[in-house]
Amino acid sequence: MASSAEDTIETAALGRPFRLGMLYDCRKDTLLPGITLWDHDELKKNTDEHKQQNSEFNITASDSIDEKSNSLKVSGSLKLSLLGGLVNVGGSAKYFQDTKKSLKQQRLTLQYKTTTKFETLTMSHLGCGQVSHPNVFEDNTATHVVTAILYGASAYFVFDRESSKNDEKKQVEGEAELMMSKLKFLTVDAEASVNMDEREKSALEKFSCTFHGDFQLSINPSSFSEAVDVYRQLPKMLGENGEHAVPVRVWLYPLVKLDSKAAKLQRDISNSVITYSSDIIEHLNKTEMRCNDLLKDIAATTFSAMEKKLQALMHNCRHYKLEFVQKLGSVLPSIRGGGQEESALEDILKAHEESPFNSTDLDQWLTNKGKESDALKSFLKQLEKLGANMDDELDDLLSDFSIKNIVSFSFTSVDQPDSFLVELSNFIKPAGIVGKYAESNDLQKKNTEWFSPNTRQSIRRQLQLFEQLKKLTKNDDTIFTVTSKYDERYPGAYIFIYEDGCDEAVPFIPPSKPAIPTTSAVSYDRLTVGVSVPDSATVEYRVEFRMKQETEWTSHPVQKNQDTATLSGLEPDTEYEIKVTAVGKLGYAVSSDAVTAVTAKAIISPPTNVKVTQVKAASITLTWSNPEQCKDLKQYIIEFKEENGSDWQKEETKKEVYTFTLKNLKQNTTYSIRMCTDAGKGMSKHGKGLKTKTKEGPLDKKRFTPLSGNPPVYLLNMKSATAGQVNKKVFGEASSRNPSNKTIMLVGATGSGKTTLINGMINYILGVEWENNWRFKLINEETNKSQAHSQTSEVTAYQIHHTDEFQVPYSLTIIDTPGFGDTRGIKQDKEITERIRQFFKNKNGIDAIDAVCFVVQAALARLTHTQKYVFEAILSVFGKNIANNIITLVTFADGKSPPVLEAIKEANIPCAKTDGSPIHCKFNNSMLFANNTGGSSDEGDFDYMFWRMGEASMNRFFTHLGTMETQSLTLTKQVLQERKQLETTVEGVQPLIQKGLSTMEEIRATKAVLNKHKTQIQENKDFEYELDVDKSEKIDIPSGKFITNCHGCNFTCHYPCGIPNDADKRGCAAMSNGNCRVCPGKCVWSVHHNMTYRWEIKRVTEKRTYQKLKSKYEEAMKEEMSTEKIISQLELDYHQMQGRVVEMMATVTQCLQRLKEIALRPDPLATPDYIDLMIQSEEQEAKPGFKQRIKELQEVREGAVLVQKVAEKVVLSGEEQSKFEMIKSKAKAVFNDFVSLFK
Repeated sequence: MASSAEDTIETAALGRPFRLGMLYDCRKDTLLPGITLWDHDELKKNTDEHKQQNSEFNITASDSIDEKSNSLKVSGSLKLSLLGGLVNVGGSAKYFQDTKKSLKQQRLTLQYKTTTKFETLTMSHLGCGQVSHPNVFEDNTATHVVTAILYGASAYFVFDRESSKNDEKKQVEGEAELMMSKLKFLTVDAEASVNMDEREKSALEKFSCTFHGDFQLSINPSSFSEAVDVYRQLPKMLGENGEHAVPVRVWLYPLVKLDSKAAKLQRDISNSVITYSSDIIEHLNKTEMRCNDLLKDIAATTFSAMEKKLQALMHNCRHYKLEFVQKLGSVLPSIRGGGQEESALEDILKAHEESPFNSTDLDQWLTNKGKESDALKSFLKQLEKLGANMDDELDDLLSDFSIKNIVSFSFTSVDQPDSFLVELSNFIKPAGIVGKYAESNDLQKKNTEWFSPNTRQSIRRQLQLFEQLKKLTKNDDTIFTVTSKYDERYPGAYIFIYEDGCDEAVPFIPPSKPAIPTTSAVSYDRLTVGVSVPDSATVEYRVEFRMKQETEWTSHPVQKNQDTATLSGLEPDTEYEIKVTAVGKLGYAVSSDAVTAVTAKAIISPPTNVKVTQVKAASITLTWSNPEQCKDLKQYIIEFKEENGSDWQKEETKKEVYTFTLKNLKQNTTYSIRMCTDAGKGMSKHGKGLKTKTKEGPLDKKRFTPLSGNPPVYLLNMKSATAGQVNKKVFGEASSRNPSNKTIMLVGATGSGKTTLINGMINYILGVEWENNWRFKLINEETNKSQAHSQTSEVTAYQIHHTDEFQVPYSLTIIDTPGFGDTRGIKQDKEITERIRQFFKNKNGIDAIDAVCFVVQAALARLTHTQKYVFEAILSVFGKNIANNIITLVTFADGKSPPVLEAIKEANIPCAKTDGSPIHCKFNNSMLFANNTGGSSDEGDFDYMFWRMGEASMNRFFTHLGTMETQSLTLTKQVLQERKQLETTVEGVQPLIQKGLSTMEEIRATKAVLNKHKTQIQENKDFEYELDVDKSEKIDIPSGKFITNCHGCNFTCHYPCGIPNDADKRGCAAMSNGNCRVCPGKCVWSVHHNMTYRWEIKRVTEKRTYQKLKSKYEEAMKEEMSTEKIISQLELDYHQMQGRVVEMMATVTQCLQRLKEIALRPDPLATPDYIDLMIQSEEQEAKPGFKQRIKELQEVREGAVLVQKVAEKVVLSGEEQSKFEMIKSKAKAVFNDFVSLFK
């Protein structure tokens, strides 16, 4: 804009609605719409118009205020008005306000300009005295009049490329150069095309596009390809005659030339002041960009403190810039109009330089924050590689109950108070609001640079410590995280620990390095180590040692009050390295320098505790212990001879073992045996000798029946027991010496291998060895049976009488039982339980037992619900006194620890234990009848290995059996009898419960009908409705089956029943103390009879009338009954029936309570569980109405749970107690006429 007040001014339109003759105030750079010097007709008559067509195309990569001003052809004075907020721009001029958000943002701008026509007023029209509205000159509102306008249009396509974290700088710059090269060849020719390959297209599509123009677009372009399409259409958008063009340049004529009284532009602002003002705003814009860039860095995204500081600076700068712009806009018109000197603007600029918002201080603060961000970025990358949690959400972690410990790498200076931000904030506050905080706050004047070289070195040491802690900790309940927490005691960063869910952080201080240890009292296998006193950071103190040539260290704990530790079990004549290790929190350890010590030479001694553990016809097995003073063992040497012989024979173990079997000996012969130790470097003297005699020769094969097999198999010839006894078979004859007898019972699931294990026991008892060319069987299985069914069908006792050939010193009774849990289901298991009960019930049967052998497969690592049921079903057979006589026999085992042991411990299966683990023996019976000659060597090795494992386990089992205390079966018989009565009770009560539930459903349905049809009932007293109800029906039973029916209740109490005669019905399982436990009336046993039919409840649909229902209730209540009263009575009946069902359930609970007192495991079907099974049964059968019955069962279950709690004497809550009393009172009120309900 020209500086002279009397010169015509050419200026940019900037999207403002200029027209010829309009007034303009250059002091404010404001257009005065609606006011002209001449009338419209006068203007139209004196306007000259001609075409002026021109187009320009420019590309710029700069985003500065100066570059935008040049592109828009904005003069210096107008630029200052733009910056001061005096001018509201529109159209393409909005490009001036489009500022980058980031310094990392690559920007290219494509400018298209075109002109169409030029309009001007004639010179004669501007003559003095030609003004139509001269009063304008006296208003002092305008300084110029618009006398010429250049029409056209401009468009700016602003292409931005945002740089992500992973983008390389060179890559982004290369893509920007590619964009520049493509834009250079872009034309408005619709036929032209931009040639690009796929790579170039992909690169350019990363640029977004913002459009600023004087053209009306339906949709603004957002990508390069869309921008190209719009660019080609721009000329057409002006219209054929340029009718859509807008003012782009205007010429302003001074009013003072028309009349001296008019206002005029007194002075313009100097270029230096304009430039300085522009630079200030440019710098504030760049400050915001730098803040945006830092906010995207990992330091700000990780630490909220860093983010808040940067946001605070941005907020303060925006606020300050707004005030600065307002100050500019307020003084510019006054200076231009002559009211103030230019010094007023200079004072504003000077005040800026003296404010904390000056460019130097802002740059210094941002530079420091950039260095801080770069340092944090470097450290955070290392922490991320270590697997640390990077969320900085410590409160969430502290609230997580699954996390036990939190190890926090805390940056302690990120959150430190920032005096500069406080100063900025106070500066922009009104004077009356700023208190004495800034003066009294003990803060430094400049932001502290905490990332000094010394601090960075300290952080590196903490990083190394953090890495070591991370490697040491393997627990899932310990979390490693990164946080920021101000702590001036530990500048930079420090490790803090939150232990055991505590919210208070404890600084992690590693223990100090211990002093070098000393050694004394050195012997051949031990020495004493002297240690220094550990510091307070030490949690565990230990001595570590190793042979000098080894890599692994062995540790020995040291108590804090000890100054010495004795290392034992060392090798003789060996050099050891020894060090002391202090262990701090989380297992962090630091060790002293190592010292060396050499143990003394050892004395070679013979083995100790030499014993004979097994004697057979052709072999003797020995065991022994390690010599007391000999470490460097090579092998043991066993020498033996016949008692009267002179030549010693020798066997070498070839390795360090502690058991050996002498083979190929003579039968029935006494042998002398002695042993010595081979230490490699020398031999010990012979130890104390012993004598033992081998057994007689093989058994008489006449006592066995040969079977097919290789090796040959012989079946023991068994005799059945005398008549009247249990299912019992006998082998051999009772000895006159009357040796003791041990009774064992084998129980287990189908397929667990009980029968084969019994055969294995017989082979061990009869002294069969791997090399023998024969095997024995006690039980010969039927090979045509399904493996899904138990191979044993009956409970059978096998009595094995002792002979001299036995490997055990007692007779043995083995009770074999059918397998539980086969595919025939729970009914089959109940039959097995009944057979066991009948077996024990026999007066001439078994009345005591020494061991219950629980046979399980080794591979059951976790018990399924079905397997748990099988275990519980087996255990529920026995009384509590049997618990310590239960031994686990593991089949299908290998040399490793059987997984099933953990499953048994987890399921809390009662059994004999040692050191908390079940007493068990491992067997793999696959080799029992395997061919022991020829075949693959690998197969032979495995078979032999399993044979030896089984032999050792048999030895342990029968040795332990000899020490076990015999237990009476009286309590077990009571358990079986009580369980039989329970099953009978449950079977009988279930129809009653079903009947009760059906009655409840009938009441509910009746109530629903009455509620739904109240209107129809009032209009028609004979209103009919249908209900599904249960009716008792006679069902014929097959001949040969017996039953117990109650004649008084018309109810089946026990079916099938084993008692055919009515006179003996007192002994029926449904009876207790002379009365039935099942029928509704609990009738005396004598009214129960064996009949040819049973009662069964059938569901039928009945038609009923409201009138009969009303009469029934009026007769019962002895009063007139309305529909509402009947509905209320139905609700009461419903609750009463619900109470009856709960009380019937309590009958089952009483039975269970007795079993709980005496049984090793009560039946798992406690009352609520029994209801659950009924619900499951209803779901599976899905009979009509089952959904409603399930709903009612679930309601009844709530009451049943309460009843069970009362039975178990569990303290009820207030709400539960109230509910129980309500149920009990309702049940009691109606239970006296309970019998009539079911007749």
